Amino acid sequence: MALASVGVAILLQVAPALAQDIPPDQALPETRVDDIVVDGRPIEVIAEEFVTTISAPPRRRGLARWSDTVCIGVVNFRNDIAHQIIDRISEVAESLDIRLGEPGCKPNLVIAGTVDANALAREMVRRYRRPFFRYGYTRSNRGSGALAAFQTTDAPVRWWHMSLPINTIDGSPAIRLPGQGYWVSPCAGSRIGVCDAITDHLTRLIIIVDIDRVAGTTVNELADYLTLIALAQIEPDADYSAFDTVLNLFDPTMQVTGLTDWDLIYLAALYSGEDERLDPREQAARMVPALREREGQ
Repeated sequence: MALASVGVAILLQVAPALAQDIPPDQALPETRVDDIVVDGRPIEVIAEEFVTTISAPPRRRGLARWSDTVCIGVVNFRNDIAHQIIDRISEVAESLDIRLGEPGCKPNLVIAGTVDANALAREMVRRYRRPFFRYGYTRSNRGSGALAAFQTTDAPVRWWHMSLPINTIDGSPAIRLPGQGYWVSPCAGSRIGVCDAITDHLTRLIIIVDIDRVAGTTVNELADYLTLIALAQIEPDADYSAFDTVLNLFDPTMQVTGLTDWDLIYLAALYSGEDERLDPREQAARMVPALREREGQ
């Protein structure tokens, strides 16, 4: 997918924050902090609400994760910034045992910067309609409504995940693909009520960054935000304000500096355990032990 030729080179310049030393004999001004809200619900309930809120698998599919090698391509950014984004995604991906492609590989995870995100999104969909909607009727993505929103949103960052159900026995797609014969389920003839041989794998991802709208964030913050989106199917239209997550980065009322414990625990749970179909309730259950340890329970 030759996406590097789309658009023109854009420079992303982020000014570093300035720090001032406070003389030791100068008293700090009084600061009023917001009221502390204590959530008394069980951690299992909070975890399930978190997963349900931020996750966006296609309808009737499980939560997908990268299984094959991931090749990251970042275009229309200054070279040093592109490398910083790639390095951060790669760092977290390696901690999850995700295989990364060597330099020169064909990107299946593309991050593109632009000053006209809607125009770039429309052009990508027009030019690469088949890759974007290749398995549309098999629910490999979030559907035509979400695709329309991808082309018209005013969000600072937009994304489009594509995934497939995979037969864990032989690694083949667990659906009939266009132009191929009928698919036979590995559970055919089995007396087991639920087939455990199907999982969901991410296959492609395109992320578009609106350069003007991300102004004011640091490269580190943006790289952390992109990392979560790059490694999991994230709901773009949810209200994340009830949770401690990097997804609140562009909410001016929230203080976000990067990936949080909740974000990292979510990713660790997603990529842990057997290669199986994973629904939000199971994902939340995987998170609970780490969350209990974090809270000292």
